Amino acid sequence: MDRNGSGIHRHVHLGAMAMALAVLPWSEFLLSLSQIILIANWLWEGVAQRGLGGRFKRAFTTKESAVFLSFFGLHVLGLLWTTDLQWGLDLCRILLPVLVFGVVLSTVPRFTAGELRKLLLLGAWSATASTFACLALRYDVLAQGQYRDLSPFISHIRLSLMLCFGIAVLVHYWPRTWPMRAAHIAAILWCLWFMDQLSSLSALPVLAALSLYAILRMVRHKGAPWRLAALVVLLGGIIGSVLFLRVVVHDYWHTDTSQLQRLDERSAGGEVYYHDLRDPQRENGHYVWINVADKELERTWDRRSEIPFSGTDKLGQSLRSTLVRYLASMGERKDSTGVQALSPEDVVRIENGMTSVVEGRQGAMRARFEQVLYELDIHRTTGDPNGHSVTMRLEFLRVGTIIAKEHWLTGVGTGDTQRAFDDAYDRVDSPLAAQWRLRAHNEYLTLFISFGVLGLLWSLFSWWWPAWRLHAFRNPLFVAWGIIFLLSCLSEDTIETQMGATFFALYYALFVFAAPIAAAGPARGADRSA
Repeated sequence: MDRNGSGIHRHVHLGAMAMALAVLPWSEFLLSLSQIILIANWLWEGVAQRGLGGRFKRAFTTKESAVFLSFFGLHVLGLLWTTDLQWGLDLCRILLPVLVFGVVLSTVPRFTAGELRKLLLLGAWSATASTFACLALRYDVLAQGQYRDLSPFISHIRLSLMLCFGIAVLVHYWPRTWPMRAAHIAAILWCLWFMDQLSSLSALPVLAALSLYAILRMVRHKGAPWRLAALVVLLGGIIGSVLFLRVVVHDYWHTDTSQLQRLDERSAGGEVYYHDLRDPQRENGHYVWINVADKELERTWDRRSEIPFSGTDKLGQSLRSTLVRYLASMGERKDSTGVQALSPEDVVRIENGMTSVVEGRQGAMRARFEQVLYELDIHRTTGDPNGHSVTMRLEFLRVGTIIAKEHWLTGVGTGDTQRAFDDAYDRVDSPLAAQWRLRAHNEYLTLFISFGVLGLLWSLFSWWWPAWRLHAFRNPLFVAWGIIFLLSCLSEDTIETQMGATFFALYYALFVFAAPIAAAGPARGADRSA
């Protein structure tokens, strides 16, 4: 075999990898198909060259690939002490990309620098292109502020991770010609704008960490002026972020308390007002549950909308609650005069589930921050986390920590994570409703719960050690990808979804086992004759 593999098999191998990277933001079906093509070609080549047994032997006996594949093996082993075998087998199925990419890419010749560059740029441009398709298919949700629905192909969280890495790739492979530089700049700015529309909070620390890494890497061999400039940029970023958060928090919490001294007994129509002085909920600087005349609201609203006052808005929320919050954000009383003050556009916004007159008009990310403040405020005053992603995650972590302490040595097994959570929710009398009683949404905690402290430590070792042995950390794009993946695991069970597991296995195996060796001289475990 030549350096790049044998003829047709090498071309199919490259094509399957290109397909996997291209369709990752688009389609689970095509992603699975690309892996079938990849493994089928690998088997075909092994049979044709009468070296299939040797390939399997190298994959499972070479130290670096064996340690990485042991992460999949740990989940198979965990089936031995699980009671929900169906759930466990389904998770093993989801993790098959670890097996596919780990086995194939660790046993074939590495890509050249040019091939790797083309593959990574293909993935970056495909992720960028997918955002245009998202916008074309779901443009209407922008006006409604429904960021989750803006990504019809995959989870908006997974898409934001891919866009973050796409930006890193576009920066790393900076072109020489001005037209291509302009294209890279436009793509980067577009991706940043689209991530703002996705309102993915997890993308913010990722972008901050990537920026910090890029600046430190840029100036590490520079003189004092460059380092001073980097320090100024970092301080400017920190100060700007603090000022932005301060404005958002101030605007949310600042409320004219004199409103409580101007409470009327009756509306202009004669109805007795409802005032809940124990509920400090506010919208746009106005208390929500004061000056509420429900009969007037219902009578007047039902004349202005086909959605009844007693029904739900298009997001499934109580229409009454949405209407009252919206009127409060306008500084209006919640009676017939308040409803009459609504414009036709306001009526449509309320029907769509928008709870504030400023929602969607101050930037999607700012609206997301204000939503988080609202969630924390409700949780602080009522203890109710239901339906709120941030405060529900706090409850997931609280209950998950209890489970981890109870099963700290061996865990509950591969398939019993959800069952353990269900039992714990009942035992601790969790305020979460049945439909919100989910798992940890933290990959590290999930691994701890599933396999105990030793399983968690081995999982982390299986991620770190092969990359360290094969010098992958010398590749700045691998470090960038690692930052993205590891931070995503703090707020998501990243590898327990098809796209998340493939994002992990594909890029890890690509950088560790298939990328050119970054350092001069041979790397340990790099000799792969077919």
